[in-house]
Amino acid sequence: MTTNCSEKEQYASLSLLFASSARAAALRALLLDPHPSYYQRQLESATGMPLRAVQREVDRLTRAGLLFKRVEGNRAYYQVNMEHPLFPELRALVLKTAPPAMRLRGAAALDPAVRLCVLSGARDRALVVCRGGRRPVLESAGIILDVMSSDLFLQALAERGGGAVESYLREGSDLLGRRDDVLWRHIEAAGHDVRKEPGVP
Repeated sequence: MTTNCSEKEQYASLSLLFASSARAAALRALLLDPHPSYYQRQLESATGMPLRAVQREVDRLTRAGLLFKRVEGNRAYYQVNMEHPLFPELRALVLKTAPPAMRLRGAAALDPAVRLCVLSGARDRALVVCRGGRRPVLESAGIILDVMSSDLFLQALAERGGGAVESYLREGSDLLGRRDDVLWRHIEAAGHDVRKEPGVP
Protein backbone atom coordinates (compact mmCIF):
# COMPACT_ATOMS: atom_id res chain seq x y z
CA MET A 1 0.00 0.00 0.00
CA THR A 2 1.36 3.42 -0.90
CA THR A 3 1.18 6.45 1.37
CA ASN A 4 1.85 9.02 -1.36
CA CYS A 5 -1.23 10.77 -2.65
CA SER A 6 -1.97 13.95 -4.55
CA GLU A 7 -3.17 17.21 -2.99
CA LYS A 8 -6.61 16.56 -4.46
CA GLU A 9 -6.73 13.09 -2.85
CA GLN A 10 -5.57 14.50 0.50
CA TYR A 11 -8.26 17.18 0.43
CA ALA A 12 -10.87 14.61 -0.62
CA SER A 13 -9.93 12.44 2.35
CA LEU A 14 -10.58 15.37 4.70
CA SER A 15 -13.93 16.01 3.00
CA LEU A 16 -14.89 12.35 3.34
CA LEU A 17 -13.88 12.30 6.98
CA PHE A 18 -16.16 15.22 7.76
CA ALA A 19 -18.91 14.13 5.31
CA SER A 20 -19.14 17.66 3.97
CA SER A 21 -16.83 19.48 1.57
CA ALA A 22 -18.16 22.78 2.96
CA ARG A 23 -17.25 21.77 6.53
CA ALA A 24 -13.80 20.59 5.44
CA ALA A 25 -13.21 23.88 3.58
CA ALA A 26 -14.41 25.94 6.56
CA LEU A 27 -12.20 23.97 8.95
CA ARG A 28 -9.20 24.46 6.69
CA ALA A 29 -9.77 28.23 6.42
CA LEU A 30 -10.33 28.62 10.18
CA LEU A 31 -7.85 26.17 11.71
CA LEU A 32 -4.76 27.12 9.71
CA ASP A 33 -4.83 30.59 11.29
CA PRO A 34 -6.99 30.27 14.42
CA HIS A 35 -6.23 33.65 16.02
CA PRO A 36 -8.26 36.16 13.96
CA SER A 37 -12.02 36.48 13.86
CA TYR A 38 -13.56 35.99 10.43
CA TYR A 39 -16.91 37.13 9.14
CA GLN A 40 -19.02 34.97 6.86
CA ARG A 41 -18.16 36.74 3.59
CA GLN A 42 -14.44 36.23 4.29
CA LEU A 43 -15.07 32.52 4.77
CA GLU A 44 -17.22 32.41 1.64
CA SER A 45 -14.34 33.92 -0.34
CA ALA A 46 -11.73 31.63 1.24
CA THR A 47 -13.70 28.42 0.78
CA GLY A 48 -15.30 29.12 -2.58
CA MET A 49 -18.54 27.81 -1.13
CA PRO A 50 -21.94 29.54 -1.34
CA LEU A 51 -22.70 31.80 1.62
CA ARG A 52 -25.60 29.59 2.73
CA ALA A 53 -23.29 26.54 2.97
CA VAL A 54 -20.75 28.56 4.95
CA GLN A 55 -23.47 29.82 7.33
CA ARG A 56 -24.73 26.28 7.90
CA GLU A 57 -21.26 24.92 8.66
CA VAL A 58 -20.12 27.71 10.98
CA ASP A 59 -23.41 27.40 12.87
CA ARG A 60 -22.77 23.66 13.34
CA LEU A 61 -19.18 24.26 14.42
CA THR A 62 -20.37 26.94 16.85
CA ARG A 63 -22.97 24.59 18.36
CA ALA A 64 -20.22 21.98 18.73
CA GLY A 65 -18.19 24.51 20.73
CA LEU A 66 -15.31 24.66 18.24
CA LEU A 67 -16.06 28.30 17.31
CA PHE A 68 -16.98 31.41 19.25
CA LYS A 69 -19.50 33.74 17.61
CA ARG A 70 -19.94 37.46 18.18
CA VAL A 71 -22.22 39.87 16.37
CA GLU A 72 -21.29 43.46 15.56
CA GLY A 73 -24.04 45.35 13.76
CA ASN A 74 -25.21 43.12 10.95
CA ARG A 75 -21.99 41.05 10.82
CA ALA A 76 -21.38 37.76 12.60
CA TYR A 77 -17.73 37.02 13.40
CA TYR A 78 -16.33 33.56 14.14
CA GLN A 79 -13.15 32.66 15.96
CA VAL A 80 -11.68 29.26 16.75
CA ASN A 81 -11.98 28.06 20.34
CA MET A 82 -8.38 26.91 20.83
CA GLU A 83 -9.31 25.57 24.26
CA HIS A 84 -11.72 23.04 22.72
CA PRO A 85 -10.41 19.51 23.49
CA LEU A 86 -10.48 18.53 19.80
CA PHE A 87 -8.68 21.64 18.52
CA PRO A 88 -5.13 20.17 18.46
CA GLU A 89 -6.23 16.99 16.69
CA LEU A 90 -8.46 18.75 14.16
CA ARG A 91 -5.74 21.28 13.35
CA ALA A 92 -3.21 18.45 12.94
CA LEU A 93 -5.58 16.71 10.49
CA VAL A 94 -6.04 19.90 8.50
CA LEU A 95 -2.27 20.51 8.38
CA LYS A 96 -1.59 16.92 7.34
CA THR A 97 -3.97 17.18 4.39
CA ALA A 98 -2.93 20.68 3.32
CA PRO A 99 -0.55 21.45 0.42
CA PRO A 100 2.92 22.83 1.30
CA ALA A 101 1.96 26.51 0.98
CA MET A 102 -0.94 26.07 3.41
CA ARG A 103 1.26 24.13 5.85
CA LEU A 104 3.66 27.09 5.77
CA ARG A 105 0.68 29.39 6.38
CA GLY A 106 -0.28 27.31 9.41
CA ALA A 107 3.23 27.52 10.87
CA ALA A 108 3.63 31.25 10.15
CA ALA A 109 0.21 32.05 11.63
CA LEU A 110 1.18 30.68 15.04
CA ASP A 111 4.66 32.25 15.20
CA PRO A 112 4.33 35.62 17.01
CA ALA A 113 7.45 36.94 15.25
CA VAL A 114 5.87 36.72 11.76
CA ARG A 115 4.09 39.80 10.39
CA LEU A 116 3.98 39.00 6.69
CA CYS A 117 4.40 35.87 4.58
CA VAL A 118 4.29 36.11 0.78
CA LEU A 119 4.65 33.07 -1.46
CA SER A 120 6.68 33.58 -4.64
CA GLY A 121 5.04 33.35 -8.05
CA ALA A 122 6.96 30.11 -8.66
CA ARG A 123 5.62 28.79 -5.31
CA ASP A 124 9.05 27.51 -4.25
CA ARG A 125 10.10 30.41 -2.01
CA ALA A 126 8.45 32.64 0.57
CA LEU A 127 9.28 36.08 1.93
CA VAL A 128 8.81 36.14 5.72
CA VAL A 129 8.90 39.54 7.44
CA CYS A 130 9.43 39.45 11.21
CA ARG A 131 9.23 41.76 14.19
CA GLY A 132 12.54 43.19 15.37
CA GLY A 133 15.45 40.82 15.20
CA ARG A 134 13.45 37.71 16.00
CA ARG A 135 13.94 34.82 13.61
CA PRO A 136 10.82 32.68 13.18
CA VAL A 137 10.86 28.98 13.93
CA LEU A 138 9.01 27.69 10.90
CA GLU A 139 8.69 24.33 9.28
CA SER A 140 8.83 25.45 5.68
CA ALA A 141 7.29 22.35 4.05
CA GLY A 142 10.04 22.32 1.42
CA ILE A 143 9.64 26.02 0.57
CA ILE A 144 12.82 28.13 0.77
CA LEU A 145 12.39 31.03 3.20
CA ASP A 146 13.78 34.53 2.68
CA VAL A 147 13.55 36.10 6.13
CA MET A 148 13.98 39.80 6.92
CA SER A 149 13.11 42.23 9.68
CA SER A 150 10.31 44.77 9.30
CA ASP A 151 12.88 47.59 9.08
CA LEU A 152 14.82 45.92 6.27
CA PHE A 153 11.58 45.16 4.44
CA LEU A 154 10.45 48.81 4.62
CA GLN A 155 13.88 49.96 3.47
CA ALA A 156 13.78 47.56 0.49
CA LEU A 157 10.22 48.67 -0.31
CA ALA A 158 11.28 52.35 -0.30
CA GLU A 159 14.24 51.67 -2.62
CA ARG A 160 11.96 50.21 -5.32
CA GLY A 161 14.90 48.81 -7.23
CA GLY A 162 13.02 45.83 -8.65
CA GLY A 163 14.80 43.42 -6.34
CA ALA A 164 13.52 40.30 -4.61
CA VAL A 165 10.98 42.18 -2.46
CA GLU A 166 9.48 43.82 -5.55
CA SER A 167 9.28 40.44 -7.27
CA TYR A 168 7.43 38.88 -4.32
CA LEU A 169 4.95 41.73 -4.17
CA ARG A 170 4.41 41.87 -7.93
CA GLU A 171 4.12 38.13 -8.64
CA GLY A 172 3.49 36.45 -5.30
CA SER A 173 0.49 35.80 -3.07
CA ASP A 174 -0.25 36.70 0.54
CA LEU A 175 -0.32 33.61 2.77
CA LEU A 176 -1.61 35.23 5.96
CA GLY A 177 -4.23 37.74 4.81
CA ARG A 178 -3.67 39.98 7.84
CA ARG A 179 -4.27 43.21 5.96
CA ASP A 180 -4.75 45.20 9.17
CA ASP A 181 -0.97 45.16 9.77
CA VAL A 182 0.53 48.60 9.05
CA LEU A 183 3.01 46.97 6.65
CA TRP A 184 0.15 46.58 4.19
CA ARG A 185 -0.41 50.34 4.14
CA HIS A 186 3.20 50.77 3.03
CA ILE A 187 2.81 48.05 0.41
CA GLU A 188 -0.34 49.65 -1.00
CA ALA A 189 1.23 53.14 -0.90
CA ALA A 190 4.10 51.73 -3.00
CA GLY A 191 1.51 50.73 -5.62
CA HIS A 192 1.33 46.99 -5.03
CA ASP A 193 -1.90 45.03 -5.12
CA VAL A 194 -0.86 41.63 -3.77
CA ARG A 195 -3.50 38.95 -4.18
CA LYS A 196 -4.33 36.56 -1.37
CA GLU A 197 -3.46 32.91 -1.79
CA PRO A 198 -6.62 30.89 -2.55
CA GLY A 199 -8.06 29.62 0.74
CA VAL A 200 -6.85 32.62 2.75
CA PRO A 201 -9.74 34.65 4.26
